[in-house]
Amino acid sequence: MEYRKVIFWGAASQAVVLEELISYSGAEIVAVFDNNTAAKSPIESAPIFYKKEGFEQWIAQHKEEELYFAVAIGGEHGNVRLEMHEYLKSFGLLPFQCVHPTSFIASNALIGEGCHILTRSVICARSTLGKSVIINTLADVDHECTVDDGAHISANVIVAGRCTIRRNAFVGVGAAVLPGLTIGKNAIIGAGAVITKDVPDNAVAYGNPASVRYYRDEAGNRVEVEEVEGH
Repeated sequence: MEYRKVIFWGAASQAVVLEELISYSGAEIVAVFDNNTAAKSPIESAPIFYKKEGFEQWIAQHKEEELYFAVAIGGEHGNVRLEMHEYLKSFGLLPFQCVHPTSFIASNALIGEGCHILTRSVICARSTLGKSVIINTLADVDHECTVDDGAHISANVIVAGRCTIRRNAFVGVGAAVLPGLTIGKNAIIGAGAVITKDVPDNAVAYGNPASVRYYRDEAGNRVEVEEVEGH
């Protein structure tokens, strides 16, 4: 195992998950950063600092070190995760590939930088993950799928073969996506949903079979289906 120093951006539950995962790699988590000034460090040995100002003061004192980072922000906040990914890279930090040893990744799958591939998850043949993708515990991404930058596949999700999950989409716990379908960018799929047809960009869909219940605008506000689809 190679010793590396890693920082986390994010002090909530995703950091707890990643701490356990990183423990197998021989790396050390040396600092945690978060925008929430009430947050406490979830890593006993790692101090916490707040906002970009805190990070920039800290990095100025460590700029000669080789440092890695993991953005510990999950859920429907893929856009924030990608923004912080690029921000930390701009200071010369290196993305840490968080892959649990119990996961399976096919030899011809392609995995982008900064992904989180968690316990007993599966990435099958010829599938491609973009940058800063999260594949949660026991999730199954079948053959020839594409999961774009910032997407999050939750625990126990089944994504059948030849599916496409677009940028920043979020697929909730226990959902199933049938073969060959596309989940649009920024879409949210509810827990336990069964996706039987394509889901448009910015849509929120749930149910069995799932249907689009509403959309979200760029600010995250609810937009009714009739306003978008003109029914």
